[in-house]
Amino acid sequence: MPTSQHDTRADRLWVPLLTQYRRQGGAVEIDPDRTAAHLSFIRPWVGQFLLAGSTGDGWEMSLEQLLVLVRLTGRRDLFEGSRFLVGALRPTTEGVVEWARAIEGTLDGMGTAAGEFRGLAVCPPVDAGASQADIVRHYERVLAETRSDIAVYQLPQVTHCSIEPETMRTLAANPRVTMFKDTSGADAVALSGFTGPLMVRGAEGGYVDNLKPSGLYDGWLLSTGNAFGSQLRRMIDLLEAGREEEAKAVSRVLTVVVNEMFAAAGKLPFGNPFSNANRAVDHLWAHGAGWVDAPAPLTISGNEIPRELLETASDIVGRFPTLPERGYLSR
Repeated sequence: MPTSQHDTRADRLWVPLLTQYRRQGGAVEIDPDRTAAHLSFIRPWVGQFLLAGSTGDGWEMSLEQLLVLVRLTGRRDLFEGSRFLVGALRPTTEGVVEWARAIEGTLDGMGTAAGEFRGLAVCPPVDAGASQADIVRHYERVLAETRSDIAVYQLPQVTHCSIEPETMRTLAANPRVTMFKDTSGADAVALSGFTGPLMVRGAEGGYVDNLKPSGLYDGWLLSTGNAFGSQLRRMIDLLEAGREEEAKAVSRVLTVVVNEMFAAAGKLPFGNPFSNANRAVDHLWAHGAGWVDAPAPLTISGNEIPRELLETASDIVGRFPTLPERGYLSR
């Protein structure tokens, strides 16, 4: 397996890992080997992961499926030298606590994970009527009934409620709140002058402009690391080398490419467009020039990514270096 060459202790890039699937009889189940192959492919550029995030189908999967991913972190060939979070994405406080305890218990039973467990990613309750006091009570109960660090995950596209800046300041007073991820695109907490735990942006686009010192965020937690990890890593390397204009040039191209890819994926009547877009591009890297003849990738719903989206991905990826003749599954 390629080894990561970057230092994850101060790394600006986190990626919500895709979950890969296979058919077993009439059922759809997680394919650990396919998931491992994809993870191995992106490891040269990515060393920090969120398992079972929105991109990884964390809202849709069963608890047993989630624990399959947790157990995968015991593989040293995949996770050694990495950091990882695990999503406990449930619509209610009770559901979050139940899944969080199952995650912690599974990790305890494994002994030492191969990577460094950095805690649980937890959203507010899925409740359009939730007040800020309700959101605080939700996190306080999760903190009281678990032991792990908590990454507060702002995702109003799913939860239908938002964490306001003052609420985030209240939550950050607990030392176990170690990260704030904002995927809203509104950036209200960051714009308020909030300081505290690590702040990462989950909304795509404008990549370089959103990073400190000129931007508002310490780093990114981006689904596109599954498909374009090398480009994201290139931007970080250029910034650290003081080559900001070159980094911005890459950022502009990737912003256009990603917007087009997500717009195409958003037309599908099933699944998460972030997952579907990244799954389509990953199919190309996995099979190389032979992607046309390979079975289409499967989603958690049992639907396959349609040929039209795969063709769109092929056109878009063509703007970057030529697709390899042999994909990573053939090496």
